[in-house]
Amino acid sequence: MQIYIDNLSEMTTAQQLACLFLPFGAVRLSHISRDEKTGRSLCCGFIEMDMLNAKSAIKKLNHILFMSTYLEVGAV
Repeated sequence: MQIYIDNLSEMTTAQQLACLFLPFGAVRLSHISRDEKTGRSLCCGFIEMDMLNAKSAIKKLNHILFMSTYLEVGAV
């Protein structure tokens, strides 16, 4: 299942994002969306994990403070 994460700090890396979700289960993919021209973060990303763990992660991580911003986490 793919999870969309919005309102990430510009400094967040794919590895940091994966580490946030790791306590809920195996992370198959962690991706930070970037502007094609500048390479700067678009402050959103995706995590892919199995459905049961993804639902738990969404429930627990939506609206938490992470790297000085409150995340918006939901299913794609």
